[in-house]
Amino acid sequence: MDLLHEFYIQPMHEVFLETVAVYILWTFAMVVLKARTKRILSAVGLALSVTLILLLTVMGRGDVREICMIPFETFKNARLQPEFYRTMFMNMVLFLPFGLTLPFAIKGRTRTRILLTVAAGLLISAGVEALQYIFCLGKCETDDIIMNTLGVMIGASSYLAACAVLRREEWADL
Repeated sequence: MDLLHEFYIQPMHEVFLETVAVYILWTFAMVVLKARTKRILSAVGLALSVTLILLLTVMGRGDVREICMIPFETFKNARLQPEFYRTMFMNMVLFLPFGLTLPFAIKGRTRTRILLTVAAGLLISAGVEALQYIFCLGKCETDDIIMNTLGVMIGASSYLAACAVLRREEWADL
């Protein structure tokens, strides 16, 4: 967990650049690897992503039960307390690997893969927020769901980028 803490406290521009680098490297790998390797690597990455999400959002959290159902309230609060910008960005970064991996791990048409990925990310995020509220594990916020889902969407765009590089709408062999 020290490694995750070190990642979290890095300057935001470094976190942003590292996130962009991971996105580019993943997309490149998905273009050049063979179909079976892509699927295995994606499944392992997906499992690690879900594990990390659960570890950071519901495991070992404190006894706090708060709820904020007002969309974009965190943006308003961030004007007074800029650390909220980091929190929102990190929520997005946490779910980005889920979006990177799921479309490559499942079969189907491009549109179906993207829609399933975004829907699954949204449901997992909403489920995490519900668990946090029910079991007093943190603050349940609509903004967390929005930022998590945005992270999934950005991650899933890697699949679209890989398809564009390969100049095909569908990967028949993936």
